[in-house]
This record gives sequence, structure tokens and C-alpha cells, in this order.
Amino acid sequence: MLWKIRTELADRPGALAELAARCGADDINILSLEVFTAETGAVDELVVSTGVGWTADALTALAAEAGCVRTTVRPCQADVLSDGPTRYLRAVLRLIDDPVSVDDELGNLQGFEEYTPAEWARADALVEIAGRLAERLEVIEGPRPGSGIPELRTATVEDAEAVVAMHERCSYESRTRRYHVPMPKLTARTARHLSAPAGGVSTVATVDGAVIGMATAAPWEELGSTTMEVAVLVEDGWQGRGLGGQLLRQVIGEARDKGADRAVCVVQPENVAMLRTIEGLRMRTRVVQDGDNLMVTVALSDRSLSHAVDRPPVQYRRTRATPSHRSQPPRATGQSAREHPLATLSAVPPAPGRAGTADGDGAHRGGRP
Repeated sequence: MLWKIRTELADRPGALAELAARCGADDINILSLEVFTAETGAVDELVVSTGVGWTADALTALAAEAGCVRTTVRPCQADVLSDGPTRYLRAVLRLIDDPVSVDDELGNLQGFEEYTPAEWARADALVEIAGRLAERLEVIEGPRPGSGIPELRTATVEDAEAVVAMHERCSYESRTRRYHVPMPKLTARTARHLSAPAGGVSTVATVDGAVIGMATAAPWEELGSTTMEVAVLVEDGWQGRGLGGQLLRQVIGEARDKGADRAVCVVQPENVAMLRTIEGLRMRTRVVQDGDNLMVTVALSDRSLSHAVDRPPVQYRRTRATPSHRSQPPRATGQSAREHPLATLSAVPPAPGRAGTADGDGAHRGGRP
């Protein structure tokens, strides 16, 4: 039987030889070996062949006897023995025909829940390829501005199909700003999850039954039981009309009704339109640098912003507001977040020729109400 073993060896010369000798003593044949560099040291991935009777627990115990830690063992098939670059190239060939299968491809190629930095780089490249391929597919037209007046209401699982359709009409850039990864496809399961998040709420904007925008608020348990993460996606053709701000304001209100006293939005620093939309709420806010992103906290009660700026490191994307593709690296323990007054965002100049109009995500800035 074939097994894939991922483990961290002791940081000393001869550690790998000790593991190999231990395998040899039990007639376990090491068929392939790949070494990854991680923050904690070297991570080794082995494919081994064992006789009948070996189990994942037994192999984990064997690795521990050889001085290994954080060992994960999975059964595997013979295809993992093929050349790594060739397997990735064949995955790209399959994505040409079906770019929405990128999640399945990544699962087959990598197979473990915890990724090393090298695997993150591979996954990023594959997801970007899938996103660009998906952009070349035929775009289905949805309702255009002027075809009706958007109606805002609380979403339900019955909206999942329309949410998937709206997602497919959105551009690569809009999806990336929303999810922080290209997200070429939403599965029906993920759409149901976003439409009715456990413990949270979603708001949709519809025209003639089609969803053209969506805002989601879901509990972010790592930041406290009364904190919800919020995120907004508006179909490209409907951006710049104040819709993003309306969705955000309504979903925040519904989050407050569910007992939330803080709403948190993780925003890419270059996404000025979203930052302006949050500023347009005219609510008390705090902005801190969190890795490569900005974490914007909106106060929903008098005590909402009384917490310290520092907080225990958490992994972004372990939340129901955003489907998980990868986790941002947590801030090192003891490293302080940098606070930014959101009021300074008002100094960002509006786009030329758009005075009195809404920004790209729908935040209205001056001019006619």
C-alpha cells in the first residue's frame, strides 16, 4: 500500500538518515522524497510503500520514534509518483477545458490542509491561470442599469442559484477585490453558505429576480462572539451607483439586530473605492494594518471601539463571510497592528470627471444625493 507522509524532522544532521533507517528496519520502502522550506524549518514529504497491516497511526508513531514532529499521513495512489512539474502541467491542460475545477485540482495535487510557502506559490499560480481561463468563457448578460430599480432584501438559500449567476457575470478584478483571490467559480454549496451564513445574515439587491449585488455578515469567532466580518460584491455594470453603500449599510444594520457590536471588513489597501464606501457610512471606525491588508472595524455600539488595537494573531479567511482558499500569514506574536484614522481617506482625490457620482463600489461622494 502507498502512503504520503508529511513531517518535520529534527533540526540536526542525520535526522533524515535516521528516519530512512527506521523505515528500512520495518521493510518500508521510500519511493519519493520532497523537501519544503517553512518558517519552522524543513518539511519533508515522502511517499512510502508498506506491507499489509500498516495504518496511518502506526506510520505516525514510527515517524515520532525517529524524532519527527507534526506528522500527517494519508493513503495515496501511484499517480503521485509521477514527475511533479508534469503533474502540474497536466492540471493546467485540464483547467483549459474546465477552469472551475481548480479546487479539485489543488486537492489532488497537494493533498494536505496545511500548505508550505512553496505550495502557496504553486496554488496561487494555478488559481490565477484558472481565473484568466474563466474570463475567456462566454459572459452571460444580466440586467443592465435602467432596466429596473434594485430592491434590497434579506437573502435566503433560495437565492443561491442567482448568486452563482451574478458571480459569473462579475469581472476578474471585482471577484478578486471581494475574495482576495480570483475565485473563478462559486459552487452551489458555497453560494448557499454565503446566502444564509450560520449565525449571520446576507442582503441581496435584485432586479427582475436577478441578483446584482450582495453583502454578507458572518461571525468572526476569533475576534469575539459579537464581531461579524462583512464583505460586499456588486456586479460590474451596477457599480458606481451607490448600491454598494446601500448593501453595506443594510447588512450592518441586520448584523446589529443579531447582537453584533462590531463589524469588521478586511480590505486591500489599493481598493480605495471600498474604503470610501465604508467612510460614506459616517459611522465610528478604526483602521489597522493587518499583514498586507487593512482591517476596518465599524462600531455598532458605544463600547465597540473600546478594545485595544493589539489583538491575538488570527488567520484571515477562517470565517463564514468569505470562502476559504488560503489563509493570510498571521502577524508574529507581539507585533503591533498599525492604526490608521479612516478620516484621512477623505483626502483621496475622486476619479477625474466623476464629481458628484458614486465610486467604483457604490459609495456616493458629493453632488446630487
